[in-house]
Amino acid sequence: MSAETAYKKVLDTFFIILLIILIGIAIYVVYKFISAKIINNNSDEFISEFTNEIGDTEGNIITDETTQTDSDTDSARSSKASKVKSARSSTSKKSANKYYGFDICGYIRIPKTAIRYPIISTLSKQALEKGVCVEYGPGPNEPGNTVIAGHNYLNRLFFSKNKNLNIGDKVYITDLYGVTVEYTIYNKFETSPQDTSYIFRDTGGVPEITLATCSRNGSARLIIYAK
Repeated sequence: MSAETAYKKVLDTFFIILLIILIGIAIYVVYKFISAKIINNNSDEFISEFTNEIGDTEGNIITDETTQTDSDTDSARSSKASKVKSARSSTSKKSANKYYGFDICGYIRIPKTAIRYPIISTLSKQALEKGVCVEYGPGPNEPGNTVIAGHNYLNRLFFSKNKNLNIGDKVYITDLYGVTVEYTIYNKFETSPQDTSYIFRDTGGVPEITLATCSRNGSARLIIYAK
């Protein structure tokens, strides 16, 4: 066999291997985007069933006190907890079907990024592959800091678009009482994966949420505070 023939065979083999790899990557990408479509459809269907069960949440939205002056900010924030308690007094806590086998405690809606997902009550590797999860805290619309974690995927599932959120954007959390609270984003930053200060921060007993996700390469955490 001549050197030229041998070189051609090596080159052909290289291109065949490269083609197989590219096909494999293409199949994987298509699979991920199909999976995302399925999860989003299942999420929408679950939330539709959930809202039918708990009733009209639009009549129970507790909005931000945007007209308050700076001197009234603390009072306005404290009143949010009182309004949640008052809204819940006229209804009862509902039970919800399991979502992919996981217990849920409400759902999150972010108009800016057009997402809507059930909130899974406890965090695990398996749960994070199906939705967003309570990582720490008392739970949706309860006094204190509730941390909600979600993956940052290439297929734009879960919190993949959180980087597009800005201070002033709104986040809506609906709990099992059918009460929806409007939260306003007031802080956004990246930190190291070792930093846990965002988890254990003190809100003075006021309902707040923290959204946590990874940066695209996983080297940092993108954290968002909303009140």
